[in-house]
Amino acid sequence: MYCLYYRSGFLPFQKPLRTLQRSISSTGSRKSVKQVQLTLPYEKTVAVFDFLIDSLGVKNVTKIDTDNAHLLQFRVPDDSMQETIEKLKSRGVGVEYGFIDILDLKASLPREVEEVSETKIQREASLAVEEIYESVKKQASLSFDFIAFVILAAVMAGLGLIQNNITVIVASMLLSPLMGPMLGVALGYVVGDHKLFIKGTKNELIALVLSFGVGAVMAIIMPLLQPDMIATIQNDISSGALTEITRRGGFSSIDVGVAIFSGAAVAVSVTRGDMSSLVGVAISAALMPPAVNATLMIVLGVIASAPAMISIGVGSALLLAMNIVIIDVAAIVMFKVKKLTGLAGKSARWTSIATLKPTGMENLYHNAGVESKPREVAVTFTPAEKTAEPPEEKKPEEEPPAENSS
Repeated sequence: MYCLYYRSGFLPFQKPLRTLQRSISSTGSRKSVKQVQLTLPYEKTVAVFDFLIDSLGVKNVTKIDTDNAHLLQFRVPDDSMQETIEKLKSRGVGVEYGFIDILDLKASLPREVEEVSETKIQREASLAVEEIYESVKKQASLSFDFIAFVILAAVMAGLGLIQNNITVIVASMLLSPLMGPMLGVALGYVVGDHKLFIKGTKNELIALVLSFGVGAVMAIIMPLLQPDMIATIQNDISSGALTEITRRGGFSSIDVGVAIFSGAAVAVSVTRGDMSSLVGVAISAALMPPAVNATLMIVLGVIASAPAMISIGVGSALLLAMNIVIIDVAAIVMFKVKKLTGLAGKSARWTSIATLKPTGMENLYHNAGVESKPREVAVTFTPAEKTAEPPEEKKPEEEPPAENSS
């Protein structure tokens, strides 16, 4: 049974109900919407529904009955998603009881023309903080693919530096996943997630160690393959030629400005859900080339006893450290400007509806930060008391028949 609530009650439908919500645009253009699904206990449905209608102004709420819960489905524009989720969490939905699922809609028909209102510049994030959290957490995770991309990007960066080939270096920037753990550090600090902060820091250090290792190994192997490589680099340094190696021997105020704007840009891209913008940010930040250049030049300088090469390697390490610190700080500031809030002890972390058990509604209630478990109820069996049976009536004994005497 599918039901659509109205203010005067609810109207049952025998067939599945498909509803469309008109999203009001501030600029007159069509805006994308997402579908929000709330899984609620029976006794909380009416209160949450009234809150959606009265406080949030949500229209066309679909109610679906299941064996152990109610599902409320409605559409929300992207620019209102963050505010909607935060207000639902303030009412306890997804924190004390129930679950919140945000579903992407590829298309919605009919495409209605939206009303035009005054122009308003939106500052809040287009995605809910939980969506941003899940996306950043995935990028900051350590996996085989993460390690493989780090090593491949480092090798390509080293080859591009040695060949003085900017195309290969740019390709290494695009492959490099170093930005993911840095976002984990920034977002973990903003939302108060200590585990995400530590996770991002640890994985960033692992990626840097791998990059340094690749640079050191290439410094040992490449002179064997190109015997004149060290002499060529020394001539470039002595002549003051600006190559891909020598230009990363330090940083200036312009490099600091690039790092600031790169950190702010990556934060805006994540809050908008626009991962394509990260391509330009990865090229502007350029974390992998200085990481490889640092150990490459230090090891080559030790082999050739060339202090100038060691100085360039140390300068590359300082450039890398400056980029990491400034990008993280700029991302933290932009996350705060976008009004990202905490996760309430991560108690509102998304949980799959598949974990619900049809035995009851115990799993719809959960404490903050603690996974709900079904209550174990001891079952005892009490046998029924036996009732006293009435005494059987004794039948009179039959006298034996008298024997006939002859």
